[in-house]
Amino acid sequence: MYKILEKREIAMRNTWFKIHAPHVARKVQPGQFVIVRAFKNGERIPLTPVMWDKEEGWIVLIVFTRGKTTARMAAELGEGDGILNIAGPLGNPAEMERFGKILAIGAYTGIVEVYPIARAWQEFGNDVTTLHVTFEPMVVLKDEMEKAVGRHILETVQIDPNLDFPANMKNVTRRLTERVRELLEKEHFDLVFMVGPTGDQKEVFEVVREYGIPMEADLHPIMVDGTGMCGACRVTVGGEVRFACIDGPSFDAYKVDWEELIHRVGFYVPKERMAFEEYLRQVRGGVQ
Repeated sequence: MYKILEKREIAMRNTWFKIHAPHVARKVQPGQFVIVRAFKNGERIPLTPVMWDKEEGWIVLIVFTRGKTTARMAAELGEGDGILNIAGPLGNPAEMERFGKILAIGAYTGIVEVYPIARAWQEFGNDVTTLHVTFEPMVVLKDEMEKAVGRHILETVQIDPNLDFPANMKNVTRRLTERVRELLEKEHFDLVFMVGPTGDQKEVFEVVREYGIPMEADLHPIMVDGTGMCGACRVTVGGEVRFACIDGPSFDAYKVDWEELIHRVGFYVPKERMAFEEYLRQVRGGVQ
C-alpha cells in the first residue's frame, strides 16, 4: 500500500494527492507517468507525477475527476489511507535539449503534465512560455508555473450555464486556438508542445502547421497496463503502429494520424459515462 500523506481539493474536480512512493520518486523523470490501481478489483489508470522528492520518497499526483475511478479516489480516499498499486515510472522522459524558445500548452488539466517538463526545459537553458486555457474554476498550478518558467499565460473561460458541456468546451477550444495564433503571429518559437484533449491537440496542430513550427503532442489513447503488452494504446505515427506507453507518450504531431486517434479515444466514452453515472446513483442512494 502507498500511504496518502496529504490530500486536498485545489480546484473544481482537481484533487491533490501527496503519496509515499519511494521507488517512483527515486527514478521518475519529467514526461513519465505511473499506472495506478487505487482499489481492489478496480481499473488501472495512467497519472502523471507532478512533483517528487527522491530523498523523502514522495510523489504528487493531481487527479481530475472524470470517471468512476477518479470520483472514488476523490470521495473515498483520505490522508492516512493507502493506494493499492502504483507501477512506474513508465514511458519515455521528455527530451532535454536546448531547443531555444518553447511554447508549452496545457488545455484544461493538461497543464499538470506540462508543469514538470516545462520546468525542466527552463532549467536546461530554454526560454519557456507556458499557456494554460481552461474553465475559470479549474485553474491549477498558476503560482508554481509562474516561478518555474520564463512566462506563464493563463486564459480562462467562464462556464455558461445556458450551454451544455460540449458547447462550453467548444468555447475553450476556440479561445485556445485564437491565443495560439496570436502568439505565433507575434513571436518566433522553435518548438510547440501540447497536452490536452485529443480534439484540442488536433485543432492547435492545424494552427501550428500553418507556421511550419515543430510540434510535439503528448498523446492520451486508451491505456491499460502501460508496458506495451495489452496493445490498447496503439497509435499510428508516420504510417506505422506505435504504442503510447513504451514509444511515447510524446510524438511528432506532424506524423500522428489524428482522425484515427480521435475515433479510438472516443470508443469507450459511452461505457465510461454509464459506469460513472451508476456510481453516482449508488452514492446518492447510500449504497457503498
